[in-house]
Amino acid sequence: MKVQFAKSVEAYVELVEKKLLEKEACNNLILGILERLKQNNEGAYYLGWVEKDKELLFPFMQTAPNNWVLPDWGQFVGEEVIRVAVKQIWDQGMEVPGVIGPEQYATIFAKEWEDITGNQPVVHMQEWIYQLDAVNQVQQDGELVIAQEKDLSLLIHWLQQFGEEAGEKITEKQAEAIARRNINQHSAFLWQVGKHYVSMANRSRTTKNGATINAVFTPDQHKEKGYATSLVAALSQQLLDSGYQFCSLYTDTSNPISNHVYQKIGYYKVGSAIVYSF
Repeated sequence: MKVQFAKSVEAYVELVEKKLLEKEACNNLILGILERLKQNNEGAYYLGWVEKDKELLFPFMQTAPNNWVLPDWGQFVGEEVIRVAVKQIWDQGMEVPGVIGPEQYATIFAKEWEDITGNQPVVHMQEWIYQLDAVNQVQQDGELVIAQEKDLSLLIHWLQQFGEEAGEKITEKQAEAIARRNINQHSAFLWQVGKHYVSMANRSRTTKNGATINAVFTPDQHKEKGYATSLVAALSQQLLDSGYQFCSLYTDTSNPISNHVYQKIGYYKVGSAIVYSF
């Protein structure tokens, strides 16, 4: 077995996309990142794979300085394949802040990195991956609106609060950059009741047939009123109406409320992921 790194995004996509699309919703992260890199490949990124006798065994990737991403590859490829990938990452002096992927692969990755470096992995989050093909009828009190420049300060504030709830510290500078990008890309949505905004969500990365929703947040004073349910249902329907075959999203496995809300809308579990930090 040996490890290779692609010199172009296009060549890597040609190599891995067909297999990744077999579990498109589960692989929305890696597919979505590759889709974005095809449009704008600025910054450091590493597109690797393990092969044997020129046969692709397992891909892995990173957009620095983010976590390494492992795919849902269907049938288990074996521990040694993952170890070979981790050893090559170490040999090339690449940074490993963490790893995200199916538990069977990410856990092997984390253990091998610990064995090599002595850095003990910490489980940052365990997540369910959901898919939706049709929206269930839900009561909707309010209106879906696209966030505008005038809403920038609100998005910055809510993104920071969202980060606190998710255990991901987001600085004001980071929140502003995210908010500006989402507004410019027309991907940030707000739920309006009367004259007030009560919830937000973002249409995140897209894949060949699907779109991912993230950053779903409702401030405390508006919680438990069904606003997030209405927002996600309306946004999901809009995405389906625009031509996507399905929507996907991640949830924290330890949050029964959000998991119930998404299932009520029509989302169903298709996979899981674990995030290790070092």
